[in-house]
Amino acid sequence: MNNNAWKVGALVAVSALAFAGTVLFFGEIPFIKGNKTEYYAYFDNVGGLSKGSDVRVSGVKVGKVKEILFEKGKVKVVLEVKKGVPIYRDAVVKIGTLGLLGDKYVEIQPGHPESGKLPPNSVILYTQKPSDISDLIANLSKTAKGINKLADNLNRLAQNLNTLLAENRKNLHQTLENIAKITQNLEKTLPQLTENYNKLAQNLNTLLEKNSSSVENTLKNLKQLTDTLKRELPILVKNLNSAVKTFADNRNSIERTLKNLERITQKINEGKGTLGKLINDKTLYTELKRSVKTLGKVSNTLAKTQLHIEAFAQYEGTGDSKAGVNIILQPDDTKYYLFGVVGDSAGKVTKKTIYRNGSPVEITEKDYKPEFNLQYARIFPDRWFHRGSSIVLRIGIKESTGGIGADYIFNEKLMFSFDIWDFGRQDRPYEDLKPNTELGIKYMFYGPFFVKAGGYDLLNAKYRTVFFGGGMSFTDNDLKYLLGGIKLPSF
Repeated sequence: MNNNAWKVGALVAVSALAFAGTVLFFGEIPFIKGNKTEYYAYFDNVGGLSKGSDVRVSGVKVGKVKEILFEKGKVKVVLEVKKGVPIYRDAVVKIGTLGLLGDKYVEIQPGHPESGKLPPNSVILYTQKPSDISDLIANLSKTAKGINKLADNLNRLAQNLNTLLAENRKNLHQTLENIAKITQNLEKTLPQLTENYNKLAQNLNTLLEKNSSSVENTLKNLKQLTDTLKRELPILVKNLNSAVKTFADNRNSIERTLKNLERITQKINEGKGTLGKLINDKTLYTELKRSVKTLGKVSNTLAKTQLHIEAFAQYEGTGDSKAGVNIILQPDDTKYYLFGVVGDSAGKVTKKTIYRNGSPVEITEKDYKPEFNLQYARIFPDRWFHRGSSIVLRIGIKESTGGIGADYIFNEKLMFSFDIWDFGRQDRPYEDLKPNTELGIKYMFYGPFFVKAGGYDLLNAKYRTVFFGGGMSFTDNDLKYLLGGIKLPSF
């Protein structure tokens, strides 16, 4: 054999052995090892978890347990995770088991994007105690005891049934004989009864066919009358009995009351007492007349007040949507009052501080309660751009926060609007956002129906989007027309 060939072969063999040893020693090929990110979690008990165990995120293997250390009375677990796997600040770590008695692994529930990403080399605050097989065995033992107790009860029940059957065997035998006799009699008489029944049925069918409409109406009337009597008659009898008893028990009191009323009426007619003076005093008529006049003015004001009801729904480009109802009371042409309720799928985010393991932790919560509108508006005619148009300025509460707005009513069908509200926004945790805004156009395309579209959250470039939607807008005259066409039931 050539000496050079032997040297090359030996070199290849040694290199292969060194490569295999490196793989076995380090667990993976160093030069193709991907970028890793480390996170830490603290447990009171890791339940048999070992170094090198799998780390899974939402059930997908993304790394391994790098180290298990003791630190300040806790077990510190160093988690090595592939770089780029999203882990958020509200993530939760727990130790699971593959199968009933399988290997331990670490499961990470990644959390929600709204809480923000957790930086590398950070501690995952939220951990869950690993399940213990001894607890499962104890529960199974309790279940087995319950099953044994149930089996004992069933055995006792079976014994009682056997005893009952033995004690009443003679009666059961007699009962079976009686049933056999009844069956024999039925076999003899049943054919004749069947024939008679068929004849009766034919006669009834003939009678019903000839008088079907009359019989049907009569039966309906009888059923209605029976139902009414069944429902009302007991109540009526009860009330009558109660009234008779009450009258009998209080006969003397009723007679005294009638006499007292007669004397009071006589004193009133004679002008005696406060009530008699009021009724016979001419000034009372003047005061009543003045009160009626005041009530008339209030009634005229209410009659002039116009009512507008608007129901709407809109979809935003971010995937959220909102819907609501606004009620507008307009006493004259210069102002109106707006009341409304709005439901928003995005919810309202609030922050609060809780304590975990003795340390303060800030968390965010979303609340999906309805939000309210309460605004005062002034109306100004447009004397600059387009005659016949109006400018509306609004101020008050929009979606349960302070806000202002403006509308430009071009004509009865077309309107432009702008709103700015929620100056202290907290709906995006850990972000400093500007107030929410909405710029839109509304068009009445058919009767009370309208469509609307525009831009949403314009001051924040990251969340700037568009919206579109529609709804219905009614006035009090429209409601009167609709209600006038509805036939209400009479009583």
